[in-house]
Amino acid sequence: MIRNAEKKDAKEVIPLIMIVLRDMELNIFQKLSEEEIISLLEIAYVEFPNYRYGYNRAIVKEIDSQIAGIAFGYPDEIEDTIDDDFIQLLISQGLSEDYRFFNEKECFADEWYLDTLVTSPHFRKQGVAAELLSALPKVAVNSGRKIIGLNCDTVNDKAKSVYLKQGFKKVGEMILADHHYNHLQLNID
Repeated sequence: MIRNAEKKDAKEVIPLIMIVLRDMELNIFQKLSEEEIISLLEIAYVEFPNYRYGYNRAIVKEIDSQIAGIAFGYPDEIEDTIDDDFIQLLISQGLSEDYRFFNEKECFADEWYLDTLVTSPHFRKQGVAAELLSALPKVAVNSGRKIIGLNCDTVNDKAKSVYLKQGFKKVGEMILADHHYNHLQLNID
């Protein structure tokens, strides 16, 4: 079942976010322990629902009452403010704004941006990512967008294959956190 994420999902969702953040080799992992990062993400997910990794920004795939996968995203027009709540959380914890996860722009204009898509290791190769991707056009249209955009690491051929099978096409390239990404888009009819 695909559904909107809820506060109660935090303990299952945060480890999935951590998979992606670790793969990105972000600088924050040199500044804070994983436990500290997890704690910040748990607070942000629940208390700041409109943050990049807040529950209002996500849909989940549930199998047997477990979170099998999650997709986070938002319309391009809020990219400049998507992390404001997290920055305030950092400051309230006595940390610098420099501890934020991302500084670069990730979205293209007029798109609903798929920030994060991850499948639990326990549910891989079961079509979870494809099901979540199939649910996103409705989410995007409800946000006033007819294009879904995402960034795919150029060395992640498995992910790229999933996106291309869903109809995404490469429209550009960018560098995020010193990694090269292809920017892919799907036009929604």
